Amino acid sequence: MNLVIIGVALISSSVADAFTHTANMPLRHPVALATCSTGAAAARRSTKTTLRMVASPDKGGGMVVEGPFEGKFGSWIVDEADAAEVLIYRGSLVAAALAVAAGATMALLPDAAGLDAAPDWAFDAAAAAFFASFGVSVATIHIYMKPMHNFLKVLWAAGAMGAVLVLVASPSHSLVVDSFQKPELLLASGWVFVALTGLFFKEFACFQRWEASALFAILPVLTGGHFLHILPGGLEATLLGVFAFVFPFFALRKFDQPLNSDIGDKTIFQYFERVETGQMTPQDMEVARSMGMVRDE
Repeated sequence: MNLVIIGVALISSSVADAFTHTANMPLRHPVALATCSTGAAAARRSTKTTLRMVASPDKGGGMVVEGPFEGKFGSWIVDEADAAEVLIYRGSLVAAALAVAAGATMALLPDAAGLDAAPDWAFDAAAAAFFASFGVSVATIHIYMKPMHNFLKVLWAAGAMGAVLVLVASPSHSLVVDSFQKPELLLASGWVFVALTGLFFKEFACFQRWEASALFAILPVLTGGHFLHILPGGLEATLLGVFAFVFPFFALRKFDQPLNSDIGDKTIFQYFERVETGQMTPQDMEVARSMGMVRDE
């Protein structure tokens, strides 16, 4: 496992931050956007990664995979647990993207190549793989703003429960085929696409990669246009094909980044944990006040 983590880390190559866990305290400026832009700038300046395997100073016994890095509230490192979580996030995105690509191929290829249509269960199998994989992505993504992270989880859960409801209650017991033929059923399962759009927005806001912005633009047009019956069939098929191609490309390119880029600034997560447990230090207050994160009473 250690060799796998280090091997993937060695091929990583850019730095950026994600959003963040928030705390129950007044915020003057959203820290997320500031740290994301700082991370993007760092990615443009340097792609070098420091790798070492030594005892972790903050988890007693863990091994340092990347770092140390200088954060807003002190130095931090990427240890084995952090690395595993990032790799699970990236791997689950790849699995979700491949599931979408498989479903789109089954939908588009028969008409294009004159083949027999795929059975309904095959579409539902691809949908189940997407829901499961994307659920892992939502659970393991690093977002500073805890309410936003929880909101993505709620959207995914609502979509998953709606999908099960459609699968059980629809006449043909097929989620994908019935949702295609009756777009109003997206009101049950379509919340998962809202969560996916949010993930693309976060990835573009933090890393400014064109594929994330393209996916962020295409997905609402594709799902919303289908729901409202306003997309011509040819345009809908084209958008689906483009989305099914760009999504795996986006997911695979995540492995181009160093592990710390998908974590952001670990000290900010640690700071919010101290706020929630009432263990803030005077130094925490000083740094937070200098960043405009707290108001003076």
